Amino acid sequence: MIKNKKNIIIGIIFFLIVAYFFVYKNFAIGDADNQPVHGTVLSENSNSSNSQKTNKDSISAEHDKVQVKITSGSHKGTVLSLDNLVNDKTFHETIARKGSEVLINVDENDDGSIKSAYIYEVVRYKYIYILSFVFVVLLVIIGGKKGLRSIAALLLTGIVILKVLIPLIVSGFNPIVVSIILCIGVSILNLLIISGKNKKTMAAIIGTVGGVLIAAIIGISMSTILRLTGLTDEELQMLVYISQDTSFDFRGLLFSGILMGALGAVMDVSISIASAVNEIKEKSKEISTKELIKSGMNVGRDIMGTMANTLILAYVGASMYILMLVSSYNLPLFRILDQDIIASEVLKSLAGSIGLVCTIPITAVAAAWLFREKADS
Repeated sequence: MIKNKKNIIIGIIFFLIVAYFFVYKNFAIGDADNQPVHGTVLSENSNSSNSQKTNKDSISAEHDKVQVKITSGSHKGTVLSLDNLVNDKTFHETIARKGSEVLINVDENDDGSIKSAYIYEVVRYKYIYILSFVFVVLLVIIGGKKGLRSIAALLLTGIVILKVLIPLIVSGFNPIVVSIILCIGVSILNLLIISGKNKKTMAAIIGTVGGVLIAAIIGISMSTILRLTGLTDEELQMLVYISQDTSFDFRGLLFSGILMGALGAVMDVSISIASAVNEIKEKSKEISTKELIKSGMNVGRDIMGTMANTLILAYVGASMYILMLVSSYNLPLFRILDQDIIASEVLKSLAGSIGLVCTIPITAVAAAWLFREKADS
């Protein structure tokens, strides 16, 4: 027992070290040429003649100046007087306060002196790192070995999305083909990492792949029937300028979102049903295949309602501002649903939910059949 605990502690330490060097070095801090310039707001210069006066007929808005001390980089220690407006190009304006840590964009002259500078963001990433670390520690403390496996699976998913899926789509590969292949591959690897190589995992893989493929078929067919463009918001439209390709497949990108959104819930349902059927078979060796299927279906029905709600509420939460904006016009329901952006979100919710529901019988039958083979062998 003591030896097992010691092995777990060693494994945790080793894993955290590997995670630090791999994730932090590759994703968190970036390359040497892209290091952030930090600064601290020392004071605010309140000036009644220049105190956030906004002219509705003018594009720009005037804001107070703040004294900012640069705390990193080659200009560390320099104090600058900068406009207290983090972003003046969108409605997402943030005002820095005394003591705030901010990120500064610095333009230099040929001799290395500061030509111009402005605040481009309030520092948030440090707190995100802390919260992520707390999440990892809780997974390890509460989950033990399973927690470590969950972290490994999570890292794998993040790497595949950030380093494989997105670069391939931006490079011009078909988002539909890439998304299907990677979603199936990620689901198989995640389930193998979390549950190991056994018949329970095999049943979960069959259910997950079946549910994902059904969601994919619905997503492809319905996006064509509904004639969705995929241009659902300003950020997506900006991809045209990033990719420099006016034929960018936005509908395929919409499909990719449907698949990735459904994948997590589908995996959760499939492994839950497969685990339940496995436990039932272990406790009752003489149970028939038909009874196993029935038991798996009963477990699935209990999960189905909450998981479908979880999936739909996740999409609603992500689209809350859009729903509020559209609803503020007091349009009838058919007019709201006819909006491209609303129809896209509804399709994401329904395609993922249908895939999730279909996962239940697929997993129940697959698990029962696999464990029947176990009894016969």
